[in-house]
Amino acid sequence: MKMWSRYLAENDTKTSGIVVCLNDKEQFLVIRRSNIDDREGQWTMPGGHIDDEDRSIEAGSVRELEEEANLVCKVSDLTYLGEPKPQKYVFLTQKWSGEVNVDKPNPESGKIEHDDWKWATIEDIKEMDNTEIPIYLLEKALEISKNDD
Repeated sequence: MKMWSRYLAENDTKTSGIVVCLNDKEQFLVIRRSNIDDREGQWTMPGGHIDDEDRSIEAGSVRELEEEANLVCKVSDLTYLGEPKPQKYVFLTQKWSGEVNVDKPNPESGKIEHDDWKWATIEDIKEMDNTEIPIYLLEKALEISKNDD
């Protein structure tokens, strides 16, 4: 068993990794859930379940970013932001390559999970009705980005 695997949930809650993408205009990438489940229309950040095949929670988060938004980043470009819910790990990146595309089907289910995306400021996100994005982690991301300058 891989050392990091001990962090994967053994109960009904699956471990998830989420990547907060912050651009140089202090905007965050948000993506909207499609009609594949009961979260239709909800604005989220790229992320999803960590698989047993992933080398680490960070590697799974990077994989999910590519699957959901078509963006590629390195594990070394992630900064841990927090765990707003048990088994939900959130990371910040300010470095990626590629163009945002949410029209790609999920490689396992074949379903398109998201139907829209946009870059939004923290104020824009605060005004969104259908989201559970933890604002305090976005504030932390902005603080980290200012300290990196």
